[in-house]
Amino acid sequence: MSRTYQLMLILLYSFFLNACDNSKTEAEVETKKETKTEAKAEMSAADSISIVDPYIRAMPPGQKVTAMFMNMENSSSALQDLVSVDTTASDHAELHEHKMIDGMMKMGQVEKISVEANGTAALKPGGYHIMLIGLKKDLQPGEMVDIELTFKDGSTKTVKTEVKKIAVE
Repeated sequence: MSRTYQLMLILLYSFFLNACDNSKTEAEVETKKETKTEAKAEMSAADSISIVDPYIRAMPPGQKVTAMFMNMENSSSALQDLVSVDTTASDHAELHEHKMIDGMMKMGQVEKISVEANGTAALKPGGYHIMLIGLKKDLQPGEMVDIELTFKDGSTKTVKTEVKKIAVE
């Protein structure tokens, strides 16, 4: 075998090895991308939901019921469901919705409040909200109340929520 032929074989062999190494690197990069995507999809609901502008409506002294409002922003690519709420400020808390039924506005408990993938759910007067029932004391404007949100996947998030006096228009 001539030296030139041997050199060409070595160069060709090196080229193929390098090409295989590059394709392996590309495969590794692709695997890392898939792992990051899966990790984002597997993020808990509590981690993927951001709470924006939460507040509890201050009520006149002696009232035993009030409501909490907020926006929930979902940064995940999956629908997330808020399924229950708890707080030490009241005997119990419920997910509620106001809706028009037979020409009358009615309020009732709902099983869940859904937040679409990469979307927002508004909890506001006249729509979805959280009812705090059996207040253990009068809540004063400026007071902070811990509200624990539980999502369908079992994850939880505690939200420090300010009591605010809201002017009725």
